[in-house]
Amino acid sequence: MTLKYAITGHTSGIGKEIFSILPNAKGFSRSNGFDINNMESRKDILNELKDCNVFINNAHSNFSQTLMLLDVFHNWKNTNKTIINIGSEIAEDKTILKNYEDLLEYQIQKKSLKVLHYDLVALETNLNLKYVYFGYVGTDRILKKYPNMPREQYITVEEAVNKILK
Repeated sequence: MTLKYAITGHTSGIGKEIFSILPNAKGFSRSNGFDINNMESRKDILNELKDCNVFINNAHSNFSQTLMLLDVFHNWKNTNKTIINIGSEIAEDKTILKNYEDLLEYQIQKKSLKVLHYDLVALETNLNLKYVYFGYVGTDRILKKYPNMPREQYITVEEAVNKILK
């Protein structure tokens, strides 16, 4: 059986790279009319997922990535399909934000995704749930924002994609 993938946030960064290498993948982003901040748009995504086996929950937008996980979980909980949630190292308990108050909201949003993911795993459904996280990824946006970031402080987009799809 050939796996059919779907991914949110498929037009830039990690999502763009994943989308470019997966044949017949479905991509959902604001640029093609799918905004995970909008409940009706999330419902449209759910309708489009009916023939997919793997959903990559990649797009981050406030708490909407967490809401997207919950929506897909409710639709797929009695299946053998897979949801891959893209988290962040910032959600790890050891991460303390000193002098990075601008990242506090992002940290809380990513922690909500992580907590929900592990709460859903504990429900022991047939659904396969995977949580992948890393620190900085050398996307165009990050490298533009931090042009002097030493190479050892981030992983490449290709390394992130390999970690997600393995």
